[in-house]
Amino acid sequence: MTQELRLIQANSREDANLSPVSKIEIYSFFDPFSQECFKLSAILSKLRLEYKQYIRIRHILNPSLRILTKCQAQSSSDLDNIALAYKAAELQGRIRAERFIHLLQNEIIPKKDIITESMVNNCICNAGLDKEVFKEDLHNASIKESLQVDLHIAREMDIQEAPSLVFFNEDVHEEGLKVEGLYPYHIYTYIINELMGTSIEKELPPSLETYIEQQQLVTKEELLTIYEWPEKVLNKELKKLAIQQKIEKLSAPEGNFWRSKSEK
Repeated sequence: MTQELRLIQANSREDANLSPVSKIEIYSFFDPFSQECFKLSAILSKLRLEYKQYIRIRHILNPSLRILTKCQAQSSSDLDNIALAYKAAELQGRIRAERFIHLLQNEIIPKKDIITESMVNNCICNAGLDKEVFKEDLHNASIKESLQVDLHIAREMDIQEAPSLVFFNEDVHEEGLKVEGLYPYHIYTYIINELMGTSIEKELPPSLETYIEQQQLVTKEELLTIYEWPEKVLNKELKKLAIQQKIEKLSAPEGNFWRSKSEK
């Protein structure tokens, strides 16, 4: 890669009024419209699978003026404003919010679609969110306050671009390590092992069928990242599951998606 890897000390979580909750916390600042952020989401999924005992990942929509302006420009109402929608989803839990934004990015990035209320409604349902609660929360004053908190955190950590990851160990007095841009998977595992100070035994990912069922909608690139199989092997396994009527293939202008056919 031509871009230089920059590891920068960020301000501590203590300055941002944050508390440690796991051995290593990773703050992921993302742009919902960014192809690199979309690719990084697969890497973060792999990190969570392999290092789930040692890390916690917190996704934060980068609240820069450019990104918030684009969120506003792409929307026709509060419902299809990604910034507001993501913060509303967070009120129902971070895991559901992450699934919601994962599904939404799967829709808008490869297909280069404009966000619509219909698209958001489908992602709300597929992410397991309560639609009525979601719509009420969109008008909650705490939504904009939450965006202001994210803006404060981004400023404290000097976030200039997305994607950016900031790694913290369990000591709140230690400053974080910031990685700007997108890099190969082994760079992130190296950082985790260095911060842990010891070699870590990684967990194995679940079966292909289980992973697709958990994620509901995946890209081939994501699966290649997670499993590190030769593409021919992955194609064979996907075809096998499709024949068994466990998954189905969805074609898009810029690539193919695979969706679980299991009942939710």
